[in-house]
Amino acid sequence: MVSRPSAGVLFAVAAVLVATRVGGAQPKTAVPYTRAQAVVGAKEYEANCSACHGARLEGGAGPALTGAKFALRAKRTQMTVGDLFANVAQRMPLNEPASLTHAQYVAIGAYLLMKNGYAPATTPLTYGAAMKSGVSMGAREK
Repeated sequence: MVSRPSAGVLFAVAAVLVATRVGGAQPKTAVPYTRAQAVVGAKEYEANCSACHGARLEGGAGPALTGAKFALRAKRTQMTVGDLFANVAQRMPLNEPASLTHAQYVAIGAYLLMKNGYAPATTPLTYGAAMKSGVSMGAREK
């Protein structure tokens, strides 16, 4: 007689499979933002950030905001989403710190999350949640 796995075991395996994205890095913890926020954020980033941080977030006059260098810095400093968001919202753009609206900073934050491999959700990112987020910017499974 062949024993069959319990429903609990099957559920656990299914949950792991659903949580794992094939072919790429996946954050261990979800950060809620919507695809629509990230789309708006791409436009806001282009208008307000790309001159210093590069059109592809690769860095230039300002540091890279994605890629290997950014991931290493995030890991080394134990950067959280809240740390990154607070830095952006309080110190950027460099020539006019904190001059954008909360909605603009939230959209840019959503875009940065998307470009760093965090999957969008149905729950929108809020300014308060972004500022308080303890999710690691280096929370990746390789």
